[in-house]
Amino acid sequence: MQPSSEVTRVGQAAIEDVIREATAMHQLLPSFGRVMAQTDRLRDFIEATAPEVEAIARELPETDPVRLAALAAVKEARYRLGLGPGDGYDSAVTWARSLGRAADELIHHERQLSVS
Repeated sequence: MQPSSEVTRVGQAAIEDVIREATAMHQLLPSFGRVMAQTDRLRDFIEATAPEVEAIARELPETDPVRLAALAAVKEARYRLGLGPGDGYDSAVTWARSLGRAADELIHHERQLSVS
């Protein structure tokens, strides 16, 4: 199973820009609206990519370290999605940063799996 064409190179570059911004939010201090807009994009990306990475990883042998790492990244990304933005600006920024890191991990595993 190959990754869907939804995340093309152009789309992947765009999400990588979102990831960079999200993981640097503690330095940039964007508006609350910007934080939430970036968070929405990251959530959409994770919700679309996690099942794809999971499906490709499950095709590998059960003891394959690439499979195990990819499935752990999927589990972590889903966990972070479930945390939510909290009740204020600081917690919203923290959540966005955490989603950015989770999305970055999914991209890494998606690339690794497409090469395997």
